[in-house]
Amino acid sequence: MRCSIISFFLSAFLLIYSGSLFFPRWEQERSEAQISWDAGGYYWYLPSIFIYHDLKQQAFKDSIMQQYSPTPDVFQYAYKHESGNYVIRYTIGTAILEAPFFFIAHAIAKPLGFPADGFSKPYQFMIYLGGVLFALLGLWYLRKLLLYYYNDRTVAIVLLLLVFGTNYLNYSGIDVGMTHSWLFTLYVFILLNTHYYYKTLRQKYLLRLGVLIGMAGLIRPPEVISALVPLLWGMERLSVSAIKEKVLFLKKQVRHILPAVLICGLILSIQFIYWKYTTGDWFVYTYQDQGFSWLHPHVKLYAFNYQSGWLTYTPMMLVAIIGILAFIRWGKNKVAIMTMILVNYYIVSAWDIWDYGGYGGRAMIQNYPLLLFPLASFVRFIQGKKVRMFVAAPVLLLFTYFNLWWTYQAHKGTLIGSTPATSKYYYATIFRYNLPREVQKLRDNEDMFTGTAKNPILLYTNHFDTVNENGYIEIIKDGPKSFSFTPQGSAKWIRASADVFFAEKEWNVWLMTQFIIRLKKGDVVVQENGIRLQRLKDRGSVQNITVDARVRHLDFDTIEILFRNENKGEIPCRIDNLKVIGFNN
Repeated sequence: MRCSIISFFLSAFLLIYSGSLFFPRWEQERSEAQISWDAGGYYWYLPSIFIYHDLKQQAFKDSIMQQYSPTPDVFQYAYKHESGNYVIRYTIGTAILEAPFFFIAHAIAKPLGFPADGFSKPYQFMIYLGGVLFALLGLWYLRKLLLYYYNDRTVAIVLLLLVFGTNYLNYSGIDVGMTHSWLFTLYVFILLNTHYYYKTLRQKYLLRLGVLIGMAGLIRPPEVISALVPLLWGMERLSVSAIKEKVLFLKKQVRHILPAVLICGLILSIQFIYWKYTTGDWFVYTYQDQGFSWLHPHVKLYAFNYQSGWLTYTPMMLVAIIGILAFIRWGKNKVAIMTMILVNYYIVSAWDIWDYGGYGGRAMIQNYPLLLFPLASFVRFIQGKKVRMFVAAPVLLLFTYFNLWWTYQAHKGTLIGSTPATSKYYYATIFRYNLPREVQKLRDNEDMFTGTAKNPILLYTNHFDTVNENGYIEIIKDGPKSFSFTPQGSAKWIRASADVFFAEKEWNVWLMTQFIIRLKKGDVVVQENGIRLQRLKDRGSVQNITVDARVRHLDFDTIEILFRNENKGEIPCRIDNLKVIGFNN
C-alpha cells in the first residue's frame, strides 16, 4: 500500500476520533453544541425556510434561544433591518451544502422520538456527519492533487503534518459547522479541476470551476478571489511576455469561459435574491460596523498576536512559509499559488476584527490547499539529506505536539477560554496540563505576584456595612461601582482583594464582571490592571479573589478600585470585604 494512502487513513481516523469520541459537539448542549455560535448562523437559513417558513420576521427565534441557547446571551444570527424585517448576518452558502444532511435529520427526528424543530439531537449529529464527510472527501482529493506534483512519500508526510499539526484538525474534526473546512474542500476541487482543464482544455472542467467558485463566494464573499487560480494557472513568472501569453490564451478560450462565468454569477445571485426578498435592497452589508482597513491591514497582529494569532497558535504553518523559498525555486504554477496566498492573507488581515476567536487564524484554513505546495516543497527539500532531516524532524514533531496539546486544551483542558490573552499567559501555560485556575488571571493582567507579600501596608478597606442590610455591593448591567482614595507612602506592588459570589456562571468572556485597579493623576488614568472574575470560580460559595498591579507610573495621586460589567451582562456578581494593600517585595 502506498505511503500516502496509509497517511490518509491515519488522518481520517484522527478526524473522526476527535469529533465523535474526544469532543463530540453533537452531544453537547447550549453554546457548546454543534449548531451554536457562528456555526448556528450559517445553518439558520435551513430551519427558517423549511421548518418555520419565516425568513423575514424570525418569530420562532425566541423559543429556540430559550430552549437551546446556541449563543449564551442575546440572539445574534440576524438583526432587524430598517425595512422592519430581520436579515441573517451570514451568507447562505454553507447552509446549501448542509441541506442534504438537514433533510435527513428532519425525516428521522420524529420517528426517533425527537422534536423536528431543527435543533434537536438528529440535526446536531447530521450536521457533524456532513461536515466530517465533506472534510474527508477534500482530504482524499488533496492527496490526489499533490501526487501530480510531488512523490508519494512527500505527500504522505504533508497529509500528516496538515491533520496532526495544524488547526485544520479542529475545524475539520470538531468545529465542522464553521465554514473553513467546507471551503478547504472547495479549494481542493478548484485546484484539481484547474489542473485537469489545463491538461485537457475540456470545457466540463471550466463549468465545474464556475460552480465551485460560485459556491465558495456564496459561503464567504471574499472567496471569489479563487477565480485567480484558473486565470493565472500555468504561469511561472511575472513578465510582460508571460502576461501577453496568458491574455492570448484566455482570449482563445472565451467561448468556454463565458458559460462558467454565467454559472458562477447565477449561484452568487442567490444571496442577492435573499437580500432583495427580505429587505427590498439588492445588497445589504450585514456586518454593519465591522469593516476592513484596506490601506492599513493588520499584517503582523493577525499572525503573531497572543489572542488568536495564526502563527502563534499554528506554528506548523511557519514551515510552509519557509517552504516558499523552495517552492519558488522548484515549484509549478508559482504565480497562481503565490498570488492567491498573498491576496488571501491581505484580505483576512485587513479585517478590523482581526482578533476574533478561534484557534490560530482560522480564516487561513481555506488557503491551506495552496500553502501545502510550499510545505510539500520544504518536505521534498529535506528528504534524502540526513543533516536536513536531523535538524527539521524535531521542529516538525514539536509543532505537531503543540497542535495536539492546544486542541486538547481548547476543549477539555484547564486552559479552556477565549480572548483576550497575554504573552505571559501564553508562555506560562505552553505544553502544561492541569494548571491551577489562578493562572487565568494572566489572560487579562500580566501582573501577578506569586510570592508572599512581606510587610504589607494597608491602603484601604471597605466592608460595605452601610450599603444595605446584607453588607455587600452587587455588580450588574449598568451598575459599575468605584472606590477612590489617596495612597499613603509608596509601594512597588498594589494588591486589591475582595470576597466574590455569584449564583450563576457567566461563560461569555465579554460579559464577565471586571475587578480593576486604576492609578490616576487627576482625572487621567496612567495605569490600569484588571481581571475577569468569572474566569476564576464557578457559581456558588464565596471566594476571596485578588488582583495585582506592579507600579510602573510613580506620578499618580489617586488609586481607584473599579467593579464593572462594560457590556451589560445580566448575571449579578456580589462583592464584599474589599481590601487594598501595598508592598515592595
